[in-house]
Amino acid sequence: MEMTAPNVSIASMAMLVELRISTWTARKRDNATTDDLNKAKNATDGASNVYKYLMAGSDHLKKIEKYAAKCRAWNGQQTLPWMKGIGLLPMENFFDYRQQLGTMEANFNALVQEFITAYPSLVSAQAFKLGDYFDADEFPHAETLPRKFKFEYNFLPVPESGDFRLKCEEAVRADLAEQYDRMFNERLAEAMRDPWDRLHDALTHIATRLTDPSEGERNIFRDSLVNKPLELCSLLTKLNITKDPQLEEARRMLEKALSRTDLDDLRNHADARAELKSRSEEHTSELQSRGLISYAV
Repeated sequence: MEMTAPNVSIASMAMLVELRISTWTARKRDNATTDDLNKAKNATDGASNVYKYLMAGSDHLKKIEKYAAKCRAWNGQQTLPWMKGIGLLPMENFFDYRQQLGTMEANFNALVQEFITAYPSLVSAQAFKLGDYFDADEFPHAETLPRKFKFEYNFLPVPESGDFRLKCEEAVRADLAEQYDRMFNERLAEAMRDPWDRLHDALTHIATRLTDPSEGERNIFRDSLVNKPLELCSLLTKLNITKDPQLEEARRMLEKALSRTDLDDLRNHADARAELKSRSEEHTSELQSRGLISYAV
């Protein structure tokens, strides 16, 4: 489905956000064990590499890593894909996004500080957990640890096609503008495919989970089967930066189907599961017939 830049200015409807979160890997190449392994296997140098996890058996660093992954996943949900590492953030979602981002930053920093405070005693404990792998010199000094954790973000304007501050011939400027317009339209099309993909995935997941395997049996599902798609419906109103009426219509169709769904009925009555499954499949078929989610299949 080809998409061109809408009449509305994307620069006024959205901004770019770059979120960078990094953590200490605590991984170290074990040269001695690597050499021993390659010799034992009659293999040449470089055939294998052995890495040890310096914080093995400790949950402190893993808590930070898991929370960082949670933040990255949340950021991907709240924005549209634009460039590697950079998302397109609708202005309608900016204040909620910024507030939640601040909370996540504070939580991340608190976990890091908790780890740094406990670090000296954790290193001592690793002498027993790592056994012969332990080497005190491989552990960084506590004062250097804060530099190994980062939670950084930048908000940037979306450049418009006429924004070329170059002193060059008009022909060159026109060529650059044409290249930018082409790139812009490609990225906008890619970004606006994402909401359709999410919608298609939600409909497919509902239909799949509500397909009972055989007579007298049923799939087990959680409340999130309905709650998550409802959250998606709310989010899609913000992600629809081009104000695509077809996306809004599809969103409303799903929201209407789910809002009259009772989770207890779904769990206890096969007819209720069959009805919601049928509605989900009908919505999918209708969107496919319009050519709206053919690329998302």
